[in-house]
Amino acid sequence: MANQEPSGRTRSLRLDVWQFVRLMVQLEETLEKTPGQGKGTAHRALFERWEDIWVDLDARLVDLGQHDMDAFADLMMNQEVVLDDLSQGECRLIGGEMEKVVRTIVFRLKATEDPDDVEDLSFERDELTELIRKL
Repeated sequence: MANQEPSGRTRSLRLDVWQFVRLMVQLEETLEKTPGQGKGTAHRALFERWEDIWVDLDARLVDLGQHDMDAFADLMMNQEVVLDDLSQGECRLIGGEMEKVVRTIVFRLKATEDPDDVEDLSFERDELTELIRKL
């Protein structure tokens, strides 16, 4: 989670890889909906800050998903991405993006009756809700 520094900046935010994936996909969606608008500026700055990590991680996940599902699952669930030197405003922005993800998950939960989907989506909803609370 985020560790607060006296300067108002946080040292770091530790996200499970799956949480980082959710964040980056949501940032992409937000940027597509708000091109060139003022709101997009802060979002774009965060996306660009982590874009290299995202591109490399996404490529690894695609490769593992095609060749080694155990390693894919391990990377997604058991490894972390550390986002350093975040301001309180950046943490609020991350929280807002995660709230959008949670709303999407809740919508999907209402639309599914598959017990495996319900279990997986409920886990994600609960974990992201806890992350938002801590931000």
